[in-house]
Amino acid sequence: MYHSADYAVFELHQLDEQRMLVELERRRVVADRLAETQHLESGVTDAARTRRGIRALLPRRLRPLTPPRPAVG
Repeated sequence: MYHSADYAVFELHQLDEQRMLVELERRRVVADRLAETQHLESGVTDAARTRRGIRALLPRRLRPLTPPRPAVG
């Protein structure tokens, strides 16, 4: 028997399986990104509210920082 031929076929099958897994992962990433852009274009997030920028989430004025209290002891 030609074991080297069987080994080559086995390696080809392994490479095909790895390539298929990579392609499936790429397709999943593309589908996720398309779903995100469709949600963003509609202006609705997963929480069903309009999207706000990071500045809208920050407080308008920052409080002055108080120095840390010395440890008692």
